[in-house]
Amino acid sequence: MHVLTGLAIAALLGKSHQSDTLAPLRSLTAGPIRVAHAIPGRVRFVVPSLRGADADALGAIERLGSLDGFERVDVSAISGSLVVHYRPERIDPPLLFGAVVRLLGLEAELERVPTPAVTRELHLLAHGVDRAIYHKTYGMLDLSSLTALILTALGGRKVAAEGWRALPTGFTLLWWGLHSLRAKDDSRA
Repeated sequence: MHVLTGLAIAALLGKSHQSDTLAPLRSLTAGPIRVAHAIPGRVRFVVPSLRGADADALGAIERLGSLDGFERVDVSAISGSLVVHYRPERIDPPLLFGAVVRLLGLEAELERVPTPAVTRELHLLAHGVDRAIYHKTYGMLDLSSLTALILTALGGRKVAAEGWRALPTGFTLLWWGLHSLRAKDDSRA
């Protein structure tokens, strides 16, 4: 009996996972154009750049509905939403997505590698610390030169205290510090 139940469940699950042509669209949940909802024949895109768009830009997008295979296109400049009604037997979802991206001029934006929020915040933090050190030392030091001096001092102290036993850590710190100073000096020349 358990075998029959298992076969019935497998058959039902197999039918629900038949070729889902909308799967690539449903995975587009971030970026300059996102798919909010997709069913065969209808896709709703969220395009933040459409918010507040003028009538000429919206008119060009609405003309997409007059092309073969498209039924109609509804655009909202208030919500930045674009609903495309199409004939699924005539248009593949990747082609639909490509047409919308091309019409909106978002190709370059999609190819750009996004910077994660954590990386952006760390860069802002480092920039703030760099400026604070620069102003506090009246322009004598910045974050990179202070780091280089600290590494050089720690490496020199370790080598002086331990001699050859400081290998490799003391010499490594010394090399990092001196290399950082030299790199900073080379960039200003």
